[in-house]
Amino acid sequence: MINLSFKKLSIKKKLIITIMGISSVMLLSTLSIFITSELFNLKKTMLEDLSTLADLVGQNSYAAIMFYDKKAADETLTALQAKPHIHSAHLFKNSPQIFAEYHRGSYQHLQPVAHHMPDEIISLIENQAEGYFYSNDQIHLLRRIIFEADQSLIGFIHIESDRDVYWQRVTQYVYTTAIMISIALLLTLAFAFQAQKIFTDPLLKLLKSMNHVTTQHNYTMTIHSEHNDEFGQLIDGYNNMLTQLEQHHQLTVHYQANLEKRVTERTQQLQKARDEALSASRLKSIFLANMSHEIRTPMNAILGYAQLLQQSELNAEQVRKLNIIDKSGNHLLSLINDILELSKIEAGSLEVCNSNFNLLELVQSVENMFKIRCDEKNIAWRMECFSHTSVLVNGDQGKLRQILINLLANACKFTDHGEVLFKIEKIASNRYKFSIKDTGAGINEAAITRIFDAFHQEKQGTLKGGTGLGLNITRRYVDLISGNLQVTSEVNHGSTFYFDIQLLPADQSFTAIEAVTNTVYTLSSDRQLSALVVEDNEVNTELLSNILTQLGFSIVCAENGQAALDEIEKNCPDIVFMDIRMPVMDGLEAIKKIRRKYSSEQLKCIAVTASTLQHSPEYYLQSGFDLFISKPFRFDEIYHAVKNILGIKLQRQENLRRPIEESTQGVTAAPRLNLDQELIQKLMQAAEYSQLTELKNLLIPLEKKGPAGEIVAHHLELLINTADLDGILEYVEGVINEQNQSG
Repeated sequence: MINLSFKKLSIKKKLIITIMGISSVMLLSTLSIFITSELFNLKKTMLEDLSTLADLVGQNSYAAIMFYDKKAADETLTALQAKPHIHSAHLFKNSPQIFAEYHRGSYQHLQPVAHHMPDEIISLIENQAEGYFYSNDQIHLLRRIIFEADQSLIGFIHIESDRDVYWQRVTQYVYTTAIMISIALLLTLAFAFQAQKIFTDPLLKLLKSMNHVTTQHNYTMTIHSEHNDEFGQLIDGYNNMLTQLEQHHQLTVHYQANLEKRVTERTQQLQKARDEALSASRLKSIFLANMSHEIRTPMNAILGYAQLLQQSELNAEQVRKLNIIDKSGNHLLSLINDILELSKIEAGSLEVCNSNFNLLELVQSVENMFKIRCDEKNIAWRMECFSHTSVLVNGDQGKLRQILINLLANACKFTDHGEVLFKIEKIASNRYKFSIKDTGAGINEAAITRIFDAFHQEKQGTLKGGTGLGLNITRRYVDLISGNLQVTSEVNHGSTFYFDIQLLPADQSFTAIEAVTNTVYTLSSDRQLSALVVEDNEVNTELLSNILTQLGFSIVCAENGQAALDEIEKNCPDIVFMDIRMPVMDGLEAIKKIRRKYSSEQLKCIAVTASTLQHSPEYYLQSGFDLFISKPFRFDEIYHAVKNILGIKLQRQENLRRPIEESTQGVTAAPRLNLDQELIQKLMQAAEYSQLTELKNLLIPLEKKGPAGEIVAHHLELLINTADLDGILEYVEGVINEQNQSG
């Protein structure tokens, strides 16, 4: 506690206390030594004086002792009354028997006062020795009486004296010492007070200057140094520090003077850059939206009329050409969807779009797609599904389809022999597991952690071609639908990709829809139903009108939202198929006005639009539509809308046309040509990026290689016409393998 309190004191007080402490210790030590020495000398002097007095009394008592004159001896001892400190005295002959005695205050008595002689005196007399000792603050001294003539012992004298003189002298020393210490401490205090200024004055000047600099920010207040010692060096260092601070302060003031201007300029630059970025983003969004809408609108007519022609009677050549149109159109549509999905991934706006669908129908359609590819590569295809009947579920059908297509495409690409296994299991209530296993080259353990990175490809991927985005996008899709894509692999034994997701049961009103692409349906109700088609594009209006007329609806058409409102006021239809982007009044504004007067129970409205990028299907449903159909649409979507939205039954009509033949009919095996590396690279790049026009241009140099080249060019042209880009890649990879083996 004392140590902590001392640390909290100021330097001034610490110095004064230190000086006072040292001085006090030195003074007390000196005085203690002096007093001790003086007291020792006082004791010695008292003994010497008492011994001299005893010897003198003993010499005067020679005759009395020798002649046994006790009276004379008493008179001699009575002379000691002049010494007030003598308490008693005794004369002895050569035995402890008292010969004569004196007691202070009793010399007038005729008989001596009885007195007990100390044992030490008796012992000394018996031993014919002399000495002294202290007893009860008294000094007892025994001296021998020697006859000088023959130096014989004739007796002893004992004197008992008090020590009052000694204690008086001690008291005087104590008072004197206290006075001297007080005076010395006062002088030391005065000296210490002056001496501490040598140390504290420079420090106080520094503190004063530091406080001024801290409060006033004045770095020019230096201290004049009058010292040549360490304090002088400290002050010089402090002055140098202030000089540097003043320089930095001036630079800071100058910087701050221009800072506002620089911040304004930089803010303007950042604002301009932000505006440019936002403008570029808006332009990109506008471009993608317009591109999607403008391409989907004519594609709707192309694919729609292709479906209408498929329901008519055609010859084999017409079937082949119509199949080319249908596949090419669907391929173009898939490219558009991929571009939009890539844009959503970059913008971080991917969303889950849940809908009711038949899981068995989905996996069977995927099986049909890849079973053909496996047959072309002479590898086995096997699908194992937990159910062979309809499995009606609710989930994101589009993303699940794309996930399966990406994984199965990789399995087929990297498997040259063996088989591809596609397995679907129900592992728990509403939870399904999808596994894709191949017998390809496999993936080493170090590469497994990197295969899901964007633009990453291992050696096999580089040889087989690709952008390195497939697995990255696939994993994002799986994560989005709350799954976890995993892989196990062993080099030279193949790989297995698997994931499990939750698919809730479909709505009770949803039933499995048959594949109605080539089937004609009509209304089974005898009641005449009317439909209003609101579309600004005449071709799409005609297409949708033909489909609805074929079903048995009476059709009324309107070219914009305002015209639709007018038609509804004249005669309210049973159902409305409405486009979104139209002149005068768009579909969103029209549906708002319709819902102010008609509820969903009174009038069913379906949004049919190519504007799929700006808003999600949920947005249109929240706006008041009962269903959303994107362009280009399939006939089965229209049939489904009519059946479920209106709650009526459809009856199947006999299909009058022949089955469409496989698009690959007539595609025969082509010979392997020796192609130069530049042409191989261009063919693979054009096929990888779906550049059909560039692929056709690359057929020209092949046709110049003679009859074999013409056959190869014709083979590749058929693949291009059917948009079979994987077939083109398979052929080019076969050429590369043969050239490597021959080399």
